[in-house]
Amino acid sequence: MNKKGIMGMIMFVLILFVILFLGFVIVVGSSIINWTFDVAVPELTNLGQVGDANMSQIAQTTITPVNNIVQSFTWLSGVLYVLALIGSIGFAVVIRSSPNKWLIGFYFMLIIILILGSILISNMYEEFYTDTGDLGNRLKEHTILSYMILYAPMIFTIIAFVTGIILFSGIQQEEYV
Repeated sequence: MNKKGIMGMIMFVLILFVILFLGFVIVVGSSIINWTFDVAVPELTNLGQVGDANMSQIAQTTITPVNNIVQSFTWLSGVLYVLALIGSIGFAVVIRSSPNKWLIGFYFMLIIILILGSILISNMYEEFYTDTGDLGNRLKEHTILSYMILYAPMIFTIIAFVTGIILFSGIQQEEYV
């Protein structure tokens, strides 16, 4: 029995679950922070003179650059998510080591669990995404990450198929070595 292969597959599926969950948390959290900054920054930049300090000028030099970084989360989070998914495929290449034939069924079971979990998170995200309030509008600004989470079941199925090929290709050659 190949314990390294089993643990590698479990780690691979856990990494994909973590990427999916972190993507969900990052897009919702980033949208909330984006909304907060859109409300707070105009108010903070219009404070004017408070005592001896010009609070408007201080806000312009401190809060405005932070707001620019927060506004760039919409594309940055999507790019990081895609890179994490590509990295997970690279992880599958690293853990590939003479798998037993019975591990194909185990891998299939793990992937079914992963796809069911991605359906659950995708449906939860869709409820927020289709909302007509402030949060729904902010989530729609995250085009890459929203697309990746809404279509996560399909994307994870493709990733599972590709990594399955990577993990289990060449079984015949490795059995007889």
